[in-house]
Parts: sequence; structure tokens; C-alpha cells
Amino acid sequence: MNEHTHEKILAEDHPPMATRILIADDETDLIEGLSWYLEAAGFQVSVAHTGTEALEKFQHEQPDMVILDIMMPELDGIKVCEQIRRQSDVFIMMLSAREGEIDKVRALETGADDYMTKPFYTSELVARLKALLRRSQRGQQAAPSFRWQGLKVFLEERRVLVNGTSVTLSTMEFDLLAALIRRPRIVFSRNQLVDLVWGDAFYGELRLVDTHVYRLREKLMTAGLVNCPIVTIRGVGYAFRPEA
Repeated sequence: MNEHTHEKILAEDHPPMATRILIADDETDLIEGLSWYLEAAGFQVSVAHTGTEALEKFQHEQPDMVILDIMMPELDGIKVCEQIRRQSDVFIMMLSAREGEIDKVRALETGADDYMTKPFYTSELVARLKALLRRSQRGQQAAPSFRWQGLKVFLEERRVLVNGTSVTLSTMEFDLLAALIRRPRIVFSRNQLVDLVWGDAFYGELRLVDTHVYRLREKLMTAGLVNCPIVTIRGVGYAFRPEA
């Protein structure tokens, strides 16, 4: 990635209100470099070097985003992610030096929203985070709520109820649900959903979409939603079809 690309990303719109981000990794050089880059891009950065420290800082600082390395002392990133997800839908990006499929699956099943394998371009990570913030800002201008049978989705509050009970969704799960319900009955391909939910900075595998759809359906149906209207259109993608 050339110098012009780096300058362009740093010069783009800064996150609103100094978005707070927690980086948890035991690699000092990586943390220092990533912290510098994120601060230059307008983020307010806090760091942790162990899993225990990451949980303590999350509780105390309540960041808007979290970047977690899978391999950390005391508590690994998977366990940290599990504990954070029990109390918050904050955006979580997992990092790992491993390239195995098992790590990716474990991270996503635990509740991570996205995954990057080391080594990576710092500018790519920053671009993904900025794309997420832009989508969140656009979502605040959408219709305030949606109702179907026992499902209620409050878009501005990013809150979901099933039969009156709150359902905790991750950032990506909520954005995926919002994208589908804003255009009911329209069939979206995986590529279209990537554009809507992850944005131009997506460099992962399309199976990531399938994983999030599966987890979203499971949470809604476990909460008591009968005949979940998020349907699979074989060979094409997904749609929200209330009549299904």
C-alpha cells in the first residue's frame, strides 16, 4: 500500500466525538503502531496487554469498539469476547496470527463481528472501522421502528424485542437485520449484503454472511419468534419475507 493511500485514509472524515476504541494484544510493537495510526485517524485509543486487563478496561471505559487478539496471556481473546458479549453489543474485531478455519469459526460463533489475520495493513483495518461508523450514521436517519408479529426493531435505538423481551445482537447482526427489513421481500445476494453491512473495506470470505445470518436467526427464534421471516433463497442469497 503506497504512501498516497495511507495519506488519503488518514485525511478522510474523522470519527464523530472521538470514538473510543480498546486494543487488546500482547505484541507491544503492534499496539504502538496501531495506536498511532488510529489516533491519527481521529480515534481515542486505550490499550491492554492481557485478557484480564482488557476486561477491566472495558468495564471501566465502556469503549465504542474493541480489537481483540485471540492469543493473549491470562485470558485468551475468545474468552474475553464471550464475557463482553454477555453485556454489550459493542463492535468486536478479532485478530490472530493463525490462518486456520477453526479460529475464524470460533471467533464468529463467540460473537465477534469481524476477523483479520496477521499480518495485515493497518490502513485496511482503519478503513473497516470508518465504514462501520458511516453505516451507523446513515442508519440513524432511517425509519425509527419496524414491527412484525412479535418482532419489534427500533432502528435509532438499535434495540430489538421479541414478544416484549430484549434480544442482544452484535453490531453486525443488527446491521444485517436492519438492511433486510428496510426492503422487505427483496432478495439480496451475499455480495449486496456485504456492501450494505460491511462496506467497501470488506476483504473477508462471503461465508461470513452465512455465519451472521445463521446466528441472527438462532437468536430471534430462541427468543420466541415463530417462523423467522429471514429466508434463504437457494443459489441467490437472503430476503426478509414476513409472509413466509
